[in-house]
Amino acid sequence: MLSAGAGRVKFRFVRWGGSMRIMKFLVVFLVLPGAAIAALTNAERKSQFERAMASIVAATTPTVFGFVRDTLIKDYIACKPNKGQAVELVGARYFRSCEHEDASIAGERSLESCQLRYGKPCALLAVNEEIVVEGELTARDMPRLHYAGKYDLSQIPIIRRVTRQRADVQNYDKAMEPKAMAIHPWGKLFISAGDPTLQDAQSSALAKCNSDPARNGRDGGCFVYAVNNDVVIGERRMQPK
Repeated sequence: MLSAGAGRVKFRFVRWGGSMRIMKFLVVFLVLPGAAIAALTNAERKSQFERAMASIVAATTPTVFGFVRDTLIKDYIACKPNKGQAVELVGARYFRSCEHEDASIAGERSLESCQLRYGKPCALLAVNEEIVVEGELTARDMPRLHYAGKYDLSQIPIIRRVTRQRADVQNYDKAMEPKAMAIHPWGKLFISAGDPTLQDAQSSALAKCNSDPARNGRDGGCFVYAVNNDVVIGERRMQPK
């Protein structure tokens, strides 16, 4: 893990098929006394991180430019810790995930969020105000988005501890059937149980999820996570079946 606040960020590029790709990522540490580094203000550290992130975004996804790049960096900076910034490289689409309880799991959850949102594995750029890429960005396929067994609390992606500890989530496997669970890339879960039919249960869970006032439609729609006790997240269904 490399802190953008520690020094200047340099890249070496090679042109393949008309596009620029990162071949090497180096951090050259500034020759400063320890006291001088310690004296850097939070604003200065943040500014160095923003410049480093802007360089990576520009080099990795050159189609993302100008105000779009500036806005995604600004929104990430405003995002509350613990947080991570991921990118789906094929479509040059970015996704941030915020307010996780621990920095050690923020990166994994951000990759899961990004993959659930866009349907393709993503690469991780940053966790909190630290650049975590040390070379060419590499997408990671997240296994919990392919899980297809019986309901298992440990296999639910993205969710935070407060969600994991909810009684309805803890006891979903014991809830009255027909039932269904829906999930959004923000890591929000919605459950409907005891409905007349399985289709009704799925429709109800999706409707609760998609009408969530806290999200207000941002960052796409919701997916069916489980039908009765069978996990179907790998099907990426956004409609009842």
